Amino acid sequence: MDDLEVLADDLMARGSEVVEVLEAAGLEVALARGEGDYCQMVPVQGLTFAFGGALTEDVAYAERFRVARDAMVDQGWEVVVEGEYARRGERPHPYVELEREDHRLSLDLTALEGSDALVFGLTRDDDCVRVPGDGVQLPEDLEEVVLVE
Repeated sequence: MDDLEVLADDLMARGSEVVEVLEAAGLEVALARGEGDYCQMVPVQGLTFAFGGALTEDVAYAERFRVARDAMVDQGWEVVVEGEYARRGERPHPYVELEREDHRLSLDLTALEGSDALVFGLTRDDDCVRVPGDGVQLPEDLEEVVLVE
């Protein structure tokens, strides 16, 4: 489980940096947390950890997105994928996937219908830690690690 704890520590530290960059750009982070999960069952069970959060809905989504995207690019994050998509009956919304070293950061519109929240998610490329043995359990202290609530 040491590898999972290293992954969690890494993503919480990098996630804290993301929150600091967003807040320094004038955005308000409403929620930020890390969360452990299962990532594979066959041939060997695996556990993972990811970090994510949401900005407050105090200004229009497009403006929050532009400020967040530009702030992250200014900090050395590179755009991997960028575009727009629309839910049925709605205007298109921009999204972006960014990369720095072996970390990926997404900025996107929440999947919650009726919400205009900008959400972010942070993962690492090698994020599935294989755990040999049966009945692997996610450590309780990694089920949810709150940074901002």
